[in-house]
Amino acid sequence: MSFQYPLILDGGFATELERSFARDLSGKLWSAQCLQDDPDAIKSVHKMYYEAGANVATTCSYQASLEGFDNAGYSKQEALQLMHKSITLACEAREEYKQAHPNDTVQRLVALSIGCYGAVLANGAEYTGNYGDITLDQLVNFHSDRLNIFLENQYTVDFVLFETIPSLLEAQAIEKVVRGWKNQRKLPPVAVAFQCRSQDQIADGTALVQALDVLNDTDEVFAIGINCTKPKFVEQLLSTVHRFNEKKGNNKALLAYPDGGEEWDAVARSWDKTAKLPEELFGCMMAKCVRDFGPRVLIGGCC
Repeated sequence: MSFQYPLILDGGFATELERSFARDLSGKLWSAQCLQDDPDAIKSVHKMYYEAGANVATTCSYQASLEGFDNAGYSKQEALQLMHKSITLACEAREEYKQAHPNDTVQRLVALSIGCYGAVLANGAEYTGNYGDITLDQLVNFHSDRLNIFLENQYTVDFVLFETIPSLLEAQAIEKVVRGWKNQRKLPPVAVAFQCRSQDQIADGTALVQALDVLNDTDEVFAIGINCTKPKFVEQLLSTVHRFNEKKGNNKALLAYPDGGEEWDAVARSWDKTAKLPEELFGCMMAKCVRDFGPRVLIGGCC
């Protein structure tokens, strides 16, 4: 598929479930709990973002995995059904939106959210990259098995979005997964977003340019950038990605969907809202990123 840039992603999915549908997402499954408890709310949030002008609906699957559902008491069969449902709901939402807007000619896409391994741990590891003694091969198996499950769905997503990647080791695992894909069906285009702790480092302390270099020669990765990162770091980080792409001549799109500035308390499982960036300023910042680095960019919001 040929993408029409710039692409506007949706925003904080779980945030909207909490705000518009009063869902309690404090459990370890986070927004994925609604796949069982309130699928209609998930579909409604997708349509709300399309209505607001988003080009992309991101599936409610960031924290959906066999391991995560098993830890929450679900059977394997239940987990498989719920993982597939995350894609089905997004694709149905798109079809219902299109039926309600027959004259809409704007590109409306569905991205498959693949959260980092830290999301399964549910201990804040996506902000540190501290996965204990896990090996590269174990991470490869985790992501490969999970991706295979999702892509068995009857619906086809437009691209795969590996999100909130906090470590060099996980970037290496994703590179191996994408290069070694053996599914009979073609792997959709892939985008990768790193969680960054500063204006030049991803969460585990690795220099962003080193993480970018891992994926540079992987043609299946069409977009690369950052997400779930503080707004104050965004412009410098995107400038780094832009310069890296120009130097390497790889023609990858830039990807940026930072959080709102709030700090996540992994112990209390709640947000400290004192550092939140006002919505108008957030919008101006992202518009500036399009002017400075576009049009080949994907922008949105997170958390």
